[in-house]
Amino acid sequence: MHRIYCIAIFALLGTSAVAADFQSGQAARAVLGQNSFSAREQSLTPTALAISNGRLYAADVSHRVLTFDTTQIPAAKEVTVAHPGTSCAVCGFAPIATVAQAVFPGIASVATFGKTVIIADAGAHRVLIWRDSSLPRANKGPDVILGRANTEAGSISASTIVEPISVAYDGKRLFVGDGTLHRVLVWNSLPSFDNEPADAVLGQQSFATGNVSDMPAPNTLNRPTAIASDGTNTFVADGVDHRILVFSAADTPLAADPVENSASFAAGPLAPGTLITISGRALSDETESAPDGGDTPLPGELAGTQVILNGNPLPLLSVSPAQVRAQLPYDLGGASAVSLYVRTEHDDGTVTTTNATAVKVNAATPGLFAFNGTEPRPGMILHADAESGLAGAPVTSENPAAAGEVLVLWAAGLGGVDAGDVDSPVAGVPYGGADALVANGVGATVNGRPVQVLSATLPHGSVGIYEVRLQLPDDVGGDAEISLAISQEGLLSNTVTIPVQRIVH
Repeated sequence: MHRIYCIAIFALLGTSAVAADFQSGQAARAVLGQNSFSAREQSLTPTALAISNGRLYAADVSHRVLTFDTTQIPAAKEVTVAHPGTSCAVCGFAPIATVAQAVFPGIASVATFGKTVIIADAGAHRVLIWRDSSLPRANKGPDVILGRANTEAGSISASTIVEPISVAYDGKRLFVGDGTLHRVLVWNSLPSFDNEPADAVLGQQSFATGNVSDMPAPNTLNRPTAIASDGTNTFVADGVDHRILVFSAADTPLAADPVENSASFAAGPLAPGTLITISGRALSDETESAPDGGDTPLPGELAGTQVILNGNPLPLLSVSPAQVRAQLPYDLGGASAVSLYVRTEHDDGTVTTTNATAVKVNAATPGLFAFNGTEPRPGMILHADAESGLAGAPVTSENPAAAGEVLVLWAAGLGGVDAGDVDSPVAGVPYGGADALVANGVGATVNGRPVQVLSATLPHGSVGIYEVRLQLPDDVGGDAEISLAISQEGLLSNTVTIPVQRIVH
């Protein structure tokens, strides 16, 4: 084999192959060096990684080698317990040892496993693979070259390699970090032919993108300077964002954007305290709901299923094979994105996990509860009693709303409330304080016209369901049905329909 001078060579000690796989666009499950997935403090700038016997060694730009105990990171399939007082139980992880040692970041990266040798040649935009370096044919050159066949200008695919700056091989999977495309390509088995397409991509939502995010998140990479894998977890050093992300293979894939506001059915950013619905398959073997009513907190596990967010179990409302309903914490530590996955203990005793997915966070993402059907759906709306002001009978086509009437709407995703420290709401626990005003102002429109919102509160005894009261204009009733939406911070909710009494002139 040609003699190649390398500045940094890492012998990655892999473990036995596993059945789980990585999914394109999945999120990391843990992060080292930052106290949240969206933080970017300059405490760590890793340039090289190596892993051995439960220890992760990270060379830092500040001429240090930091040692992390990887056994401190909870395994994805372990039963997860709550960690009160922390918004992310899988963030941070202080090194157990630090030594002064200058490790110059290399222009090449090498991974070895047994007789297999893999070299990243960044200057030539390629990765060289010797499947068995002990054979005489190894002297003639590599068995496989990735990235040699250039795609058409501007096109990015599963075989595109622009700037391979890091590689890792754990005996089963090959990982290649591309600094220009801000991603890590994953092959579930060692490639056997030139320019073989990758099976998954980390750091991007698809093979066709190479974007860099302004704000770090569990599913973004800026510059993957180094990679190490123990066969289950893959550690990716991101020198620009000063962190090491921990990606884990999973048994059950989640689709893109599987987490929705339970009221609006909208994916995308979610607010603290939002009731959420997670859709997938094999999420539970049984269908079970939490006990309804009373002051009992929601459980963190139903029918063997847990939803893990930033290392903490979420309170659950219900589980089924295709859907899980839960509540996000009210305190997410100011993070702009969090990491979530589902853990399931099946009836036969086996445990499976989904891939982690990133959930973006906004202060408020309003949604209105409505009945099933095509959008816009009929709203779950009540008449307000004219004398007591209490919520009364449902608004229906047989009992429609009237012009000028006060209506009561139910919503999710309105975010924090002005309750003070004593009465701050806790996810999964019926709210014990007096009705608390929503912190972010709520507006409303009827048929596109602004209407008066009388109040928006988290009621006493509620778990994540907000009450919004508004007054209809005096001139509605020209049509048998009107459309209504609410808004916060410029974000619109879903639109619901309301039957109204016709005004006869």
